[in-house]
Order: sequence, then C-alpha cells, then structure tokens
Amino acid sequence: MNDLPLLGTSRKNKIPGTAVICGGSIAGLLTARALHDHLERVVIVEPEGWLSGEEGRVIESWTQRQPRKRLVQYHSQNGSTGFLYAGFKRLFTNFDEECRVSGINVAPADFRINLYGEYLKVPHSHCSAALPKTLYASRQALETLLRRLTLHKPAYPNITQVSGTVVGATVDLSQPGYIQGVTVRTNDGAFSEIEASLVVDCSGPTQAGIKILHRAGFTDKESLSQLKVTFDPKMAYSTLCFAVSPGLAARLPIPGGFESLGGAIIAVLCDLTKDTKTFACVKQEGNIVSMCCGAWGGSDLPTTLSGVREHVASITLTRPLPPWFWDFLDLMREVQDTCTCSTVRIPPSFWTHYEKAQNLPSNWIAIGDSVSRVNPVFGQGSSKALLGVLAANTLVCGLKENRVPSDFSLRFFKSQANKIKLVWNNAKLVDYGMPTTTPAAGEDRASCSLSRWFMRRLQELSRTDEQAGSVLWHAQMMLNSTSIDALHPILVIKVLWLALRRSFPVSRT
Repeated sequence: MNDLPLLGTSRKNKIPGTAVICGGSIAGLLTARALHDHLERVVIVEPEGWLSGEEGRVIESWTQRQPRKRLVQYHSQNGSTGFLYAGFKRLFTNFDEECRVSGINVAPADFRINLYGEYLKVPHSHCSAALPKTLYASRQALETLLRRLTLHKPAYPNITQVSGTVVGATVDLSQPGYIQGVTVRTNDGAFSEIEASLVVDCSGPTQAGIKILHRAGFTDKESLSQLKVTFDPKMAYSTLCFAVSPGLAARLPIPGGFESLGGAIIAVLCDLTKDTKTFACVKQEGNIVSMCCGAWGGSDLPTTLSGVREHVASITLTRPLPPWFWDFLDLMREVQDTCTCSTVRIPPSFWTHYEKAQNLPSNWIAIGDSVSRVNPVFGQGSSKALLGVLAANTLVCGLKENRVPSDFSLRFFKSQANKIKLVWNNAKLVDYGMPTTTPAAGEDRASCSLSRWFMRRLQELSRTDEQAGSVLWHAQMMLNSTSIDALHPILVIKVLWLALRRSFPVSRT
C-alpha cells in the first residue's frame, strides 16, 4: 500500500525507447498502463488476435462470442480485493464511471462471508470513514474493461497492442547484459523485430520468457527450473451464471433487495478441519448471478442449479444458513434455462524465484503468473499481479538516470518477491491443510501445522470478535495488512483463551 501513491505519476523525462509487454491479459495490461508513464512507447504483444479488435474491448462484455483459448478461467467467478480497486483508481481516471458504463458494480468490500455457520465480523468501526470499496466483476468483464481503458488512444497514445507471439530476443552487443530487441511472430506467420529498452514477461504460466532467454543464451532452462517451487492443492471449481430478469430481481429475498445489492450475496467457507468445500454467490455485470462451487480433493462439482443446492447443503456448518438463501435458490429455478457453466481443474501452484537467478538480462523482468501462481479460490491473483506492477513502477520512479541500469532486474525481482511472499504463504497455509494436497519437494504438509492451528482459532474468534474479524478482513482485502497483525498481543490472548475454553468447557447447571 505504501507504493500506491506513486502509481499513475509520470517521470519528468521519460526513458527513451520501447517497453515490450509479452502478453495482454490482466498483468500485461496493468504493466503497460503503468509503464506508459515512464517510457516513450509501450507495445503489448498478445497471441489471441481477436483481443486486439473491437470485441476484445466491448462495453457489454457478456455479449462476447469469441472463445478465450488461452485462459480457462475467463468465464469463471473472479475476486477483487480492496487493494486491487485502489490500484485501478490510481491508474485510470473516472474508473467508477467506466465500471458503471460496463454494468460492473462498485460497492463496499463486504463479501458477506459465512464462516461455517456464522458471519465474519466486518470491521465497519475500524475504518475511519466508510468501508473501502471494491468491484464485483467476472474475469471476462474485468479484463475487457482494463483492455478498453488501457488501449484508449486519447488517454494513452503511446500504448499499442499487436497480435502475435514473442519468440526470440537478441543480445545488445554494445551492452552484453542487455536485450537489444525481440522477435515477434505475427498471427499470419510473418516475423518482425522490435527494439526494446525493457522487456516484461506477462505470458502467464507458460513462462514464455524462460524459453526466450534460453534461446538468446542468457541462462539455461535447467538452472531456472531448479528455482521453481511447486505444490499441487488438487482443487477444482465450477461457476454457474444465470441471467436475472427484472421481474425476478424484484422478488429475490436477498437482504436489502437485489436491485440495491452492491455485489456479494453470500460466501460460505467450511471448517477446513472437517470439510473441503466452498461456495460463493455474487451479483456481477449485466444483472448476472454467479454461483461458484469449489472443493479440494477432486470431488464432483455441480453443473446445474439442483447440483448447487446439493453442494451447499453438504457443507459442514455449525448452524444452518439463513432461510432466505434457500428461498433464493428456489426462485432462481425460474431462470435456470439461462444457465452457463464453466469448470476449472486448478493446475499446481508454483513460484519461480527469479530473485535468486544468475545472468538474467538487466532489462528483463516478469510479472503475474509468469512468476507465481496461487490457488484462485482466495481471489488474490490479479492483486498479486498488481504487486509486481507496483514493484516495477516504484523502481522506475526512483531511477536517477534516464535509462534502465545494470542492476534493474535483480532489484525488481527482490522487491517483487518481498511483496508477493505473503500471498504465497497465506495460500499455502490453507492448501497444506488439505489431506489431498501434494506438497513441494522437500516439504510436508505438517510444516505449517502450528500457524494453521492459530489461524483456525482466529477464524473462529472472528465470528464474534471485531478485532479478529478486522485482521482477517484486511488480510483478505490486502489493505494495510502484514503477517504480524494476527500476532497482536491482545489478539493472541483472545485466541489462547478461546482454545482453553474449547479444551476445558465449563458445564452450566
């Protein structure tokens, strides 16, 4: 959060040359927008050709008909943190209005989380003003909005997107530790060269940058593979979307009413010591209701509304969900013929520790899932990409010379690693609690057992204690949160007292 004020501010003298962004998904678009403030030109190289056309930036994203071949979660439910929204506000003027035009809801960041039977205490009294906001949008809607804003020539005239794939890089013979340019293979099979002052790998889990560096002779794939830590949470989720008609919207028994609803309807998290299932339901763009059912361990996932009911009913809770929720599901049967379903089997989580690498080009960096992928159930993937963008933006802002220095890549990767480690550790903490998770080489799931015990008690406390709820909410929203917040002495005492009461219950006569 300390780096956010620098986001959206321009260097007095821009660095000469071009920043080449390899990949035009969320990480690539955010990187392009940030670097527009610091370099003379920015070129995004995106493999899927239709994303460079009008349909790739259409206002009503749900009307798109082209398939997103390289992104299996394009039609899945998507989580956005308060931190991510704050970053968008820094990068794009009139962001709230652009969301409104796109049918995207911006509202207080209350996901209405039900922790195995009772609602998480949202820290309204801990916020100096109103609860910070976020946006409620599918991956499709968010990415389409960002692309339309980033590629808007009147606002950002020096950003260009081309259709193709970066397949190679050339060494700068006058500066052997630098990339001079990249080779692009266009979608029609032709090849072109782009000179580059900075190259950013935003190609996602394919990590195309590793292959490019290997071909150029900067490093070998084997040495980088040894820096890659991988574990498999063996999780999957299905997203079912329903188009809600105005007549049905007026009758849905959601507290506060569907029309005035900001976004979140309910999120149900099980007691992970007894169950492995999750559920989240939100109102997203275009008055679409999205229901996401997840589970660790590869259990069958629902693809119908009746399957959703069975999934939620099977989640282990300490007390039943409110009656309005079941009435809501019953009424949604009226639009079940509009249902679309997307199922995703989550690939293994990984982190390639580039901060430990040798012989990387001085003007090459990687951001987003090109560096690390975490379980998307926590809704922090795009926020993780923004952390990388912040690391790059802050570093470029602080450059005294009007060029990319020889230690730029190393300094960037160290900064990014420091920023994303909390996201990685928190996701790992939960995933390692699942008996079906395959841990990283040289590790076992018990390595996080003490932290997991404490977090479990903290979650239980957060259902009745606003201080505990505040710590969890801020961690979830990535707002002014650190790993030591949960270890505040008063909070530790509360957690230990709760554990003591659970171990030695007092009988009431």
